[in-house]
Amino acid sequence: MIETDVVIIGSGAAGLTAAITARQLGLEVLVVEKTALFGGTTAYSGGAPWIPCNHVMKQIGLDDSRAAAETYLRAVLGEAYRDDLVASYLDHAPEMLAFMERHSEVRFKPFPLPDYESDLPGAARSRSLLTQAFDGRLLGHRLADLRMPLPQLMLFGSMQIEGADIHPMRHALKTWAGFRHTARVMRRFVADRLRYGRGTRIVNGNALAARLFHSAIQAGVTLWKNTPALELAMEDGRVTGVEIEREGRRMQVLARRGVLLATGGYGASEAMRRKHIPFAEHHHSLQPEGNVGDGVRLGVAVGGLHDPAHAGDCIWTPVSVLRKPDGGIVKYPHIFIDRAMPGCIAVGPDGRRFVNEGGSYQTFVGTMHRRGITTAHLIANRAFLRRYGLGLARPAPFSARSLIEAGYLIEAPTLAQLAGRLNIDPHELEATVRRFNEGAARGEDPEFGKGADAHSRFRGDQTHTPNPGVAPIGDGPYYALALHPGDLSTVGGLETDAEARVLTPQGTPIEGLYAAGLDMNSIMRGRYPGGGSSIGPAMTFGYIAARQMAQARPATPPAEARAQTIGA
Repeated sequence: MIETDVVIIGSGAAGLTAAITARQLGLEVLVVEKTALFGGTTAYSGGAPWIPCNHVMKQIGLDDSRAAAETYLRAVLGEAYRDDLVASYLDHAPEMLAFMERHSEVRFKPFPLPDYESDLPGAARSRSLLTQAFDGRLLGHRLADLRMPLPQLMLFGSMQIEGADIHPMRHALKTWAGFRHTARVMRRFVADRLRYGRGTRIVNGNALAARLFHSAIQAGVTLWKNTPALELAMEDGRVTGVEIEREGRRMQVLARRGVLLATGGYGASEAMRRKHIPFAEHHHSLQPEGNVGDGVRLGVAVGGLHDPAHAGDCIWTPVSVLRKPDGGIVKYPHIFIDRAMPGCIAVGPDGRRFVNEGGSYQTFVGTMHRRGITTAHLIANRAFLRRYGLGLARPAPFSARSLIEAGYLIEAPTLAQLAGRLNIDPHELEATVRRFNEGAARGEDPEFGKGADAHSRFRGDQTHTPNPGVAPIGDGPYYALALHPGDLSTVGGLETDAEARVLTPQGTPIEGLYAAGLDMNSIMRGRYPGGGSSIGPAMTFGYIAARQMAQARPATPPAEARAQTIGA
């Protein structure tokens, strides 16, 4: 038996924030990660926590108030609003942010992104923060232990791109500023490839995972990879530790102060998707391979509640799929880069638009679910494709020919012929484009208001006037790609209280057991107020759990089985 203060199962934003916090509070901490890589779903994400009343927004002259944030969350969540959980979040999120900046290498920068439901009372800008880029060389040999982003979201195999790179890189051959920025990024990447075999400029959620991983190492957290958690140990109604498998053998770890479940949800479990997610046979998850619901399984086994009303809550995103000759598939999440731009529309099987294409990914797929749409199509012309790209098809000068030959992109000279290839009524599609173009010629979208709300306007092309999100679909040839419902992560985890303690069906906390991140039933209950509405709570409730464990009454092992400490 091995003994420590805290065992954290999982290594994403929730788990590593808790680990760093607990270490700073003087506790001995063990993080066990079942896969060979640290970072979890966070490493795949945009790395932008949603933190109301954050101090970082003041750098660009913005401010916020707790009252405004509470008003906004009440409007977004409606009947799903939980006073205790929301109050705990609003009380501790800004505190967590300041704590991490003081005691770790985690750093954020302001981003004037509007809240996703920007027309509701209390909405604001810059509650979503961006992680500052991280120099992967600082990790030394541990860089190989960090989960990389999804390959389809990088260039040249390992070149990471953040939002601020997109506009200048699209204009690399058009403006001096674009060329200079692109040349600087490329020069760094080429030098890294020659020396390290990969890019070391780390951005977005991969930067957040890297900063947390680096900080945990510096703080003295014990980090074990390839170490699955098998079951929790209980004594007199209290969770006292966990049984793990390490290097081919089972061992028990006593957790004097508590165990935190932060395994990252269940998106990679086909069985759990079938059980909980709508249209599961058409659904595509982008979660890492290890995210198969271990936290939920472990928690339920000791009496925790996995609320069936919210078990299927996810952060939805439309996904396109490339089927490779070897039978594998490549999944691309259409978060905003293409569909928010002027000059494209999304249509359902009836050939009609059904949503504001520039709206949040949550709203887009939620609308697909409500309308029973399992396949939609994003449609644009060649000028759009060359300027903005479509999914895996990059803008000029990249060629889309291989993706057309693979059937990922559908090409046709006329809308009627495109409709025929998509099994859509050609007259309906032509009428849809005609209606859209009539309004778009004036910079308007009378049907769905693309570019009229603050969020979709912000996500569009700021160089395009009068509406950054709307332009007519011009002459052919035309292109389409299929969009399916998918998720960036599941968020329907175990029920907890405001102190991140796992609850039983009777509402009583299980002593010694905590959950955060995707293993905790989201305080947003399937709604999505702004970018990073899972990462913000993940970090905050990881922080809360660590503080609670620091104050907890220590458990002691039986006298006849004194344990060896992690550091021994």
